[in-house]
Amino acid sequence: MRRKVTPIFQDSFQKRYWRQIIIGIIAVALCLGGAIWWLKHRSDRPSATQYPILGMQLSQSDGYQDFDGLKKDGIQFVYLKATEGASYKDDNFDTNYSRASGTGLRVGIFHFFSFDSSPERQADQLFKAVGSQTGDLPIMIYLDYYNDYAQQPPAQKKTQMALAQLVTLINQHYHQNCLIGGAPSLLKRYVPHKGDYPLWQTTREQPTLATKNGFWQYTMASRIPNSDNQTNYQLAVFTGTKQQWQTIK
Repeated sequence: MRRKVTPIFQDSFQKRYWRQIIIGIIAVALCLGGAIWWLKHRSDRPSATQYPILGMQLSQSDGYQDFDGLKKDGIQFVYLKATEGASYKDDNFDTNYSRASGTGLRVGIFHFFSFDSSPERQADQLFKAVGSQTGDLPIMIYLDYYNDYAQQPPAQKKTQMALAQLVTLINQHYHQNCLIGGAPSLLKRYVPHKGDYPLWQTTREQPTLATKNGFWQYTMASRIPNSDNQTNYQLAVFTGTKQQWQTIK
């Protein structure tokens, strides 16, 4: 019985064909693996060389936090929501403050500014709600439009005066500096012209307003770079130098 012989050109063709199939499968697997790695590790954080100090803003809507874990992930400061307007206190403030302070993280607090309540009433609410729990960073007054104010912004000069008065009341009560936070458009409109206020600028773009020892919140929802923590946070970086970071208060 004669043995069936496969022509050499056909044998070579089949080998090349399966070799190409295998190479294609490997290439697709590598691409998929790279894409998955990129999605897991991608970061919109600004340059860690230029902005080495990383932190975040937290409120009760962020739920329970492992502050020791956050510190291990590279977080160096947290700003905790304390109060809003003349009657609101964040439900998690006391717990967050106590637990964050015990980790060695630098802690700041912030008050959400009300366009409708007087500076005196807002200051009284802050003093009553936080007591001496003011942290070791400047106290932040945060601005954002609410209700219909985005369509009909509050009067500029009246708001500037109210904001300056609130800062003065806080300074006098705590002998602690204040910074003013919000989107650059609001800061440009409402930050008082008199005085030198450090800023917390919330924007995806690099801040355009000058500030030597302020903060840049570059995202409303991002993961901590190079961390297995899958939670999204409002992350921010300090805009000053490491030397300025040691002295800011």
